[in-house]
Amino acid sequence: MKTIQNIKKVALLFFIVTGVLHLGSTAMIINNLYLKEAFIVNRVMDIPFIITGIIYGFSSIRLSVENPEGSHKIMNIVFISITVLMLAGLLFINLFLPTLKA
Repeated sequence: MKTIQNIKKVALLFFIVTGVLHLGSTAMIINNLYLKEAFIVNRVMDIPFIITGIIYGFSSIRLSVENPEGSHKIMNIVFISITVLMLAGLLFINLFLPTLKA
């Protein structure tokens, strides 16, 4: 149980840091400040922001189950599989689908 709690704490920290960077770069793009750097940070921070949110959410769900001492191998496998599939989907979208320009 301590491992899941530690994962949740670290994921929250990374979620906050990547969220501030991603949303800050978006604000800089909107205000036309440091456009080149802001676009780079914005494009790089979107996937880590989403993945850390997913890991934090799944660890919170895992900690809130009724019997924390029981075996949860199936649930852990499902959560890890969903996270890996979402990461693969996000990578596919970012790398292979064209960027729409307004």
